[in-house]
Amino acid sequence: MKSTFFRVLAQVLVLACFAPHVHAADRSKDLPPHYRHWLNQEVNYIIDSNERKVFLSLKTDAQRDSFIDGFWRIRNPDPGSPINTYKEEIYRRLAYVNEHYGDPAVQDGWHTDMGRIYIILGPPQQVMTYPSARNVRPLVIWFYQSPSPALPPYFNIMFYKRSAGEPYTLYSPGSDGPVRLVTGLEALNDQKRSFAELRESLGDEVASISLCLIPGVPVDFDFQQYDPDMASDLMLSTIAGLPDNPLTQEKLNTNRLRERVTTSIFLGEHDTTLSYNTFRDDRGRMTLSYLLQMQFANPHLVGARADGSSYYDMLVRTDIQTAAGKPVYSQEDRLTANLTPAAAEVARKKRFGAEVRLPLEPGIYKLTSTLTNNVDQVATREQAMVTVPEPKKQGIAISGLLAFSKPAGIPDPHDLLPCSGSHYRFTPRGAQNVYIRQGDQLPLVFQLWLDPKTAPDTGDEKIHMHYVFGSIADASNSATREDEDLDAGNRDAAGNLLTGHTLDTSGLMPGNYQVAVTATRESDQKTAFATLDLHVAPQAEYVDTWTAYGPVDPGGDALDDLKRGMAAEALGADAEALNDFQRALHEGGDIRVLDRLAVLLARKGMTDQLAALSQQPVLARTAASPSTLMLIAAALNKEGNPKDVVRMLETQITLQPPTPELYNVLADACQASGNTGRAHELRDLAANLKK
Repeated sequence: MKSTFFRVLAQVLVLACFAPHVHAADRSKDLPPHYRHWLNQEVNYIIDSNERKVFLSLKTDAQRDSFIDGFWRIRNPDPGSPINTYKEEIYRRLAYVNEHYGDPAVQDGWHTDMGRIYIILGPPQQVMTYPSARNVRPLVIWFYQSPSPALPPYFNIMFYKRSAGEPYTLYSPGSDGPVRLVTGLEALNDQKRSFAELRESLGDEVASISLCLIPGVPVDFDFQQYDPDMASDLMLSTIAGLPDNPLTQEKLNTNRLRERVTTSIFLGEHDTTLSYNTFRDDRGRMTLSYLLQMQFANPHLVGARADGSSYYDMLVRTDIQTAAGKPVYSQEDRLTANLTPAAAEVARKKRFGAEVRLPLEPGIYKLTSTLTNNVDQVATREQAMVTVPEPKKQGIAISGLLAFSKPAGIPDPHDLLPCSGSHYRFTPRGAQNVYIRQGDQLPLVFQLWLDPKTAPDTGDEKIHMHYVFGSIADASNSATREDEDLDAGNRDAAGNLLTGHTLDTSGLMPGNYQVAVTATRESDQKTAFATLDLHVAPQAEYVDTWTAYGPVDPGGDALDDLKRGMAAEALGADAEALNDFQRALHEGGDIRVLDRLAVLLARKGMTDQLAALSQQPVLARTAASPSTLMLIAAALNKEGNPKDVVRMLETQITLQPPTPELYNVLADACQASGNTGRAHELRDLAANLKK
């Protein structure tokens, strides 16, 4: 029998979520009518809760006008255009719903369920209308291709009419079920019979949508007990909470950053360059490091304090998206230190490069790097498409060539610094593009990636290395060639072999050259290669670079794996994301990992593993998000374990501000456990909080 708990949970996730900002709306009654209308009817479904709170705290109309201007500006997809297409689209949707839904005379279409969904998601890609059928209420089904990375790629939204005179109501498989869609008395309050009636009248497609709104999820047409998939109700709650969704917030924060930048330096496409390399650690995990390098010396990077001492202070923000534009994560690195007078003088003359380290899963990403000099509040930005390779699919591969500055690598036991591989850290000069002065030597370092399952264990296999460098413009056969052999037995447990080579470029004249490195396995003659472009400057030209990077994050491996999991999830690689999140939870017990893992397990329908999260020690000391707790509680309840729900939530309500929703869920669990007195007490507490 479907539990009372699940019905309450579904109502919390859907009905409560689709009535957001109730208390904030009550406070808006003191606003002048124009601003009250803007807040409650124009942007009600797209403003986030913090923005609403800030707007309600403003005291003057001038402040409110400035806020509204900024609200639309940070949502403008083309900040350089005088036309804000996002704003225009929202007001087009408002006009449409007020004309087609509700009462056009009073313009209340925005307040209907159909109006609400249309404003949030836009027009559906397909509409299926069922105005009348035997023993079935009028139905409308909207089909969407997801407008947000927070939602499934494809999904349906169903509406039904409770009576002829009422507007269409949003349907929820969890809190409604097929009984709400049929009118025949013989199926009254019987989900199975109602489902059969719906199936007979409108067919399998509509019947399956009544059980799950997400296409592709298996549907049991012969169910004995009505147990709807949680993914549909979770999706509906996500739609209602899109303004506060982490992915939405990441995008808005990126846009706010562009608003905060006082001045942007764009002296042309060659003002900065972004080069990168990837290394694999001995557990097979990938890390990308990039160098954002200025092409000219900038003395303004060095600041002077009142006491005459020198320093630098910069912030590098990296926004990562998939190639398809889906946000992955954002990272900020603070680069700051004091400088001696001698070091300050050298820094003013050299070019500067910011080093950033990014844990990622294999895939193609778009990086946006914004470097802000906090000394003079001037910023510069560079974008690049980068590839983190998948070496598992190849018998041999090369990480890419990293040119570095002497001295050679210094030990980095945990590979937590930028440009670290196989426990050694190298100071970068560049990767895909490298500048040197005529007569300089060119030290290179790279990893060879071998498959540990296929590489022989004898330790005597040889890797033949071939180095070629010469002029791109010279068609004659004048390239320089060097060869050496490496012992493949020196690889680590993941198959990584760190190696390097110093090229003697003393014979090169100023100009553009290319370096190519080829690695061939002796055993099977499989080959891998890598290249970089080399720019040789005249000896009198000053091309030296000084670099800086931020402190090591105390999150360590746990934070790294959380970020890799976020990357995998954005790429649609759920299996890799699950492994990353589980590893991160084991390594550090971060509540952010638990929240991510719970949503992923719920989406995948992995009830056993979701319920097992209730045993995680982090829940005994750190407040989890209410939505995470409800997902875990639902899984426990599905397994018939309300006592663990009580144990978990009794601890959690002491760690976070109380909410009626958590109290009610806990009350249901207490009731199911036989503790009626505690259940009544909790319901009273929930009722008092709602007052």
